[in-house]
Amino acid sequence: MKTMETKMDPKKRILLLILIMSSIVLIVEAVTIGVLYNTAITENRSRLEETAKSQARLIEAVGRFDKIYSNDYPSGARQATLDQIKSAHEQYRGFGETGEFTLSKKKKDQIVFLLSHRHYDLNNPRPVAWDSELAEPMRLALSGESGTIIGMDYRGKTVLAAYEPVAVMDLGIVAKIDLWEIQRPFIRAALISGLFAIVIILLGVSLFFKITNPLLTSLTDTVARLKKALEEVKTLRGIIPICSFCKKIRDDKGYWSQVEVYVKERSHASFSHGVCPECMEEHYGDYAPKKR
Repeated sequence: MKTMETKMDPKKRILLLILIMSSIVLIVEAVTIGVLYNTAITENRSRLEETAKSQARLIEAVGRFDKIYSNDYPSGARQATLDQIKSAHEQYRGFGETGEFTLSKKKKDQIVFLLSHRHYDLNNPRPVAWDSELAEPMRLALSGESGTIIGMDYRGKTVLAAYEPVAVMDLGIVAKIDLWEIQRPFIRAALISGLFAIVIILLGVSLFFKITNPLLTSLTDTVARLKKALEEVKTLRGIIPICSFCKKIRDDKGYWSQVEVYVKERSHASFSHGVCPECMEEHYGDYAPKKR
């Protein structure tokens, strides 16, 4: 591992660092958008659940009222309530692009829809088989359950839905919105911010290399020169045992060598022989130049 780190080029190190920082930026961005998306899902769950419950309680109140005061209605009190609901629903276009209410009853092995759909079977909604994978939120409501779910509606589209039973009339009500409508702004924001982040990162990398390239070049040259100098130089270190008389040096194996041999074997230095003035006077007195 240390060998790989030592051999890694400085530019590769910088590229790796930039890649790590870019990954961190993108991860933080993805986490932020994910948190915002989960918050939006939670808020929509609460809104749909509150709407479904309030509509169910309102229908139950109208049903109880008609049960007491609308017995003379041609088709009975129950039909009077349904007619009022349908009349009110005709004036309501839903919420958002895909949001709508559905009101249904269970008839034998089918889910029969009592209100016109906004997106499919607009005027004469077709029933859905009870054991079908479609209309999952409504099946839960007609089973007497209450809550929210992400599942398929009567069209087979994935929706975020709140379901609530209407106890007085044995009906089920669902307030739902296509999951895609909730996801779309976050997907758009992720794409835009992702592209923006990539552009900013590329510009930053370009400027970074423009600024650091001269420094890297200078550093590389300096390192190369130092390596070359180190290859050419050997330094003798430590305590060197030397004879007090003949000046020979003892090596690690216990052998005594001349100074020039010892130094030459342990460095890149070489010797050229000459004679100092004192030795010239002592050994070659007759030939030595006379001192003034």
